[in-house]
This record gives sequence, C-alpha cells and structure tokens, in this order.
Amino acid sequence: MPDLPSRDELGRHLVTARIAGSVRTPVWDVLRKAGLVAAGDPDHCFGLSGMHRYTQAEVLAEVTRQFGWTHTPGEPGDGPTWIEPEPLLDEIDRAAARLARAASAGEHVLFATGHPTGMLGLYQQIAVAVREAGAKVSRPGDGLAFQFHEHRRRIIYSGWVAVLASGANLYHTHEAHPMELVLEQATEVDLVVGDHGWAGAAAERGIDVVAVADINDPALPMAKAEGRAGIVLGMDDNVRPTPSAYDPLADYLLARILPR
Repeated sequence: MPDLPSRDELGRHLVTARIAGSVRTPVWDVLRKAGLVAAGDPDHCFGLSGMHRYTQAEVLAEVTRQFGWTHTPGEPGDGPTWIEPEPLLDEIDRAAARLARAASAGEHVLFATGHPTGMLGLYQQIAVAVREAGAKVSRPGDGLAFQFHEHRRRIIYSGWVAVLASGANLYHTHEAHPMELVLEQATEVDLVVGDHGWAGAAAERGIDVVAVADINDPALPMAKAEGRAGIVLGMDDNVRPTPSAYDPLADYLLARILPR
C-alpha cells in the first residue's frame, strides 16, 4: 500500500506543481470559456444541457465560489489565474470517500478521459486500486469504431481508462459523443470517474460522477452547482505529466481506497 501523504503535504505539492495555487491558465481564457459556456457552445458544455440559461457573470461567479479566483477588471489578460488549494483538498477528501464506498459496495465504475496527457496516469492508478478493493471496473465499447467529425475514430481502453483514439494516437477531446456511445454499450454504471465530455455525458444521464475540471472548463462546476455532478475536483488537468506531478494525489487517494 502506498505511503499516506498528509493533507498539508498534498496541499503544498499541489501548489508547487501548479496543479492548484497560481496555475498556468491565463485570465483571458477563463473569461472566454465562461462566455462560451453561457452561450451554450457544444464544445465547451461537455454534453450538459441548459448551460445557455446562465450569463457569463453567473458562470464566473461560480468559478469564484468553487475555485477561489475572482476576476479583477483591468488585470493582465495573459496573467495566471488562481485555484484555492483548500476547497480542492476538501473535494479530494470527498472523492476518496466516494471511491472507497464504491469499492466496498462492489459498484460498477467506469473511467474515461479527454485529457490523455494529463489525467490518464492518475485514472489508471485509481482504477487498479478500486478494482483491488472490490469495485467492478469494465471496458464497455472497447474497440468501437465510428465516424467523428469526418475522421474515423475508435474508443479504446488504456488499462481501464477509455480514451478517443485512432491507430496509435490518443486524442484530447471535449466531446460528449464518445461517452454517449460507451454508455449505450454499458450494462450497468454506478459511478463515472472522468473529465470533459466523458464526465458531462454521464452527468447528463443522471449517473454519479467524480470529475476533474480545470478553471477554464466551467461546465462541470456549473453542473455541480445544479446538483447534477456530485464531486468536481477543480484543478489544472494538464500539468506536464512528470512522474511527480499527479502521483502524490494518486497516493493520497489510493491510501484511502485500498483496504488496510
């Protein structure tokens, strides 16, 4: 079983690695994405309906509430934004408890990512842990090929994590359609661990989610505010995947999932 980092140690690491604290996402992009979500832009709503009923100001207010960053008019648009570590740590503790409960109850858990450079390794470690602890983790739709924006794409599983692929390439995607296809193939799903449209499509169907959302991807935080997404980890989802970037977070979660 992995060593257990303390909450304080994890918080310090998240800030040092810029997963939280001062993150690399620029101010202008957070403002732009908030406007796109408020406009109901499909690529940024992640398969979640009804986002167009919010104004950009309302979306930004929810960013402030969940991430702890407030836009100050006149601040440099290319400057960094801020993710407050303490609310993220609270949500990480909630995620650990939810994953442990899924494992102990033998729930059906599905893992998927639209961010294979950032999140894949983290999800792979969690998937192995919840399986060892008793959850049922499957690969619905594995190998399913389909036409996607004039390209032929395939759903594959890297370990136990669904990703969008073609040949040897794994793709970053916001789209909900791949997850909609996966869910059509799934016989039973109690919990989805994922991000972007993979998590959004599940929340849209009323499936419980543990989701990751960057500060410039506010659709999932808005769904959490509505009660449609149970747990949303507000953090940078694409820090360079060095061995030390997300591993302390994985260790923290695994130590709370695996039976002692």
